[in-house]
Amino acid sequence: MTFLNTSLLAGAAAFAIPLVIHILNRSRYRTVEWGAMHLLESVIRVNHRRFRMDQLILLLIRCAIPALLAFCLARPVLTGNRVLEGNQPAGIVILLDNSYSMDRSRGVQTHFQMAIDSATQIISNAPRGSQFSVIAMGGRPTPLFDQPIFDQQAAISRLKQMDSGFGAADVASSFEVASQVISKMTTARRELIVISDFQQSDWNAYATAGNRGLRQSLDNAPIQADLHLMPIGFATTFKKRDQPSSELSSEKAPANISVDGIQIASQAIAVGQTVPVRTAIHNHGDETQSARIILRIDGKQTSVTQTFLAADSTSQTLLTCEFDTPGSHVVEVEAISDDDVSTDNKLAAAITVWEDLKIVIVDGAVSREPLKSESDYLSIALTPFTFGRVQLADLISTRTVTLENLNKDAISDARVVILANVSRLNDQQLEFITQFVRLGGSLLVTAGNQVDLNWYRQKFYSSGQGPLPLPFGERQGTADSSESSPSSIRRIARQHFDHPALDFFNEPSNGDLSDAIIEQWYSMDTTSPEDITVVARLNNGDPLLVEKPFGQGTVFQFATTCDTDWTDLPTSSVWVPFVQQIAVTLASRISPPRNIETGQSAILILDEASADTAPTATETDSSSATMVSVSTPSGLAESLSIQTNQNHRAVEFNGTRKPGIYTMTLPSGAPVHFVATTSPVESRLQTISAAQLNDVAEALDARLPGSAAEYLKQDQLRRNGQEIWKYALALLLAFMASETILQQRFARAIQ
Repeated sequence: MTFLNTSLLAGAAAFAIPLVIHILNRSRYRTVEWGAMHLLESVIRVNHRRFRMDQLILLLIRCAIPALLAFCLARPVLTGNRVLEGNQPAGIVILLDNSYSMDRSRGVQTHFQMAIDSATQIISNAPRGSQFSVIAMGGRPTPLFDQPIFDQQAAISRLKQMDSGFGAADVASSFEVASQVISKMTTARRELIVISDFQQSDWNAYATAGNRGLRQSLDNAPIQADLHLMPIGFATTFKKRDQPSSELSSEKAPANISVDGIQIASQAIAVGQTVPVRTAIHNHGDETQSARIILRIDGKQTSVTQTFLAADSTSQTLLTCEFDTPGSHVVEVEAISDDDVSTDNKLAAAITVWEDLKIVIVDGAVSREPLKSESDYLSIALTPFTFGRVQLADLISTRTVTLENLNKDAISDARVVILANVSRLNDQQLEFITQFVRLGGSLLVTAGNQVDLNWYRQKFYSSGQGPLPLPFGERQGTADSSESSPSSIRRIARQHFDHPALDFFNEPSNGDLSDAIIEQWYSMDTTSPEDITVVARLNNGDPLLVEKPFGQGTVFQFATTCDTDWTDLPTSSVWVPFVQQIAVTLASRISPPRNIETGQSAILILDEASADTAPTATETDSSSATMVSVSTPSGLAESLSIQTNQNHRAVEFNGTRKPGIYTMTLPSGAPVHFVATTSPVESRLQTISAAQLNDVAEALDARLPGSAAEYLKQDQLRRNGQEIWKYALALLLAFMASETILQQRFARAIQ
């Protein structure tokens, strides 16, 4: 205990005044002889002790009154054996949950708005000279300021500009970032306040008693920070950590609907093509829900359907759309339903609509005879555009060149280059082919008897540094399979194809690749490279088709020929779909991808046609030709410079923390869309239980203020203690009243 006005305690010496008066009054009486006194001696002997007790009680009360008055004026404060901090500045770090589950409505406010109000109240009432830092937990933890700041108004202003709707809160990373920020603060006292709705998906891993994993990062800081967990949206108010209550409970998760996935059936989409769009709608609640499903293309509604969702189930809906223009487009699906969180009711996907997919075939074995050139069967396979379920009319166009005519201009507008049994490339050809793939082009390399194995190994593969996925090994098989036993005949292995280039053949009605015979092929060793994907194998386990990412592009390597020299695959019924599926997969592949995860960089590689960076006569004095504008889901716009690196131009945007549509507008005015998505784990609005939250607080040695007001009350007690002068004043008034009452009562007793 301590006193705010210690000097006034000296007034407690006034307790001696009633005592001195009492002593003086006793010393002033005189003895008078009275003959009848013996008649009262028996009464005096009986009541003497009671008289003395009454006088002693009155004396004690009269002595206590001035002492209590001095005690009140000194303003006593209970400190709990702690040194009071007073108005000492503090370093306050607020971990603010802005994940999309915080968009849940609570009356007229969302949980996020309630969290903003709480954080604002805490910062507004902080002592002068305090430091502040706010870290957004949604998606990737991000501090609002590069360094802790002292300006309260700036912190509040920036806080009110925060946006919600981000991905699931990354609790562990948020504590790591908070620990780093706390270490940068200069104040002696530091506090970490977590304001969150404590979703199970985010906190379940830490909701066990004794789990101190999160605390370790804070313990590593030079100065320990007091930790406070402030739940938002719980039905009950939490008591302090050292006063757990068995009555605490979290609210049952309400019904909520989310769009969990969009699947575009076609790999390559042409102008005017009917495109099926399959969506997955999930009902996370315990009751049947109805939802109106809306399909939008570039923000314009094109299709609507109604669906009913059983409790805790997923429903598939199928809608169709068409595109009138080539280029970048956005397909968006929204489920209209009466639920508390609408943020997860939308999901989008960025797609590219092609007007023409150009493929250049480099023929390494040209012949004047029909079907004797290496490229003949490839050209035939790519000619019947109306194949299967997907209409490819007027989408793919091919051009065949000889090795001598292969130059940079020949592939300038190509999406795919096919090297069909090409012996070798000269240094200049190798350089621009390598650059073509590195900048996002696709390459298909097929084997044959013209292949220079040494050049492919030394130059094209180059110990894994070149574009070729694997070095060609020795030739395997025999020239005439008719002389082989059935068990030694090699075919494409029957399997379930996971790669999109061949998953078409998982449907038996689309043909069986194992019907074709592979008489000869080159072996390829796949034991060491880690970035190689085996797309198809032979029935003896040898790889037949492999894939390797190279720069921003992709390279496929085919271990046998694309004519009938080593295999009868080109004459089989599956040849056309086999070639078309590979070609369309390669030609329509966008790298870097346009559909990304939140936090992943949006990267756009620009070629000369799309970059539009060469200044015209009217753009000479303008910087717009080297800038790209980016609009975010929050409605903000940012300008990015077009960077030149390794002979190509690129634009990179790193601020994709929030799920939604990001649109880059090129200097030419053409839009390029990116869609950032996040995991739908928070769509089930289930918080950890109150008992679990108490376990978390106990393990982390944290307090549990139920609101900002309760936190400020606790903070006031920590800083200034608890004043008890009001209780002492009440006791003083009681003593004064008691003295009057007892004096009158004792006087009547004497009479």
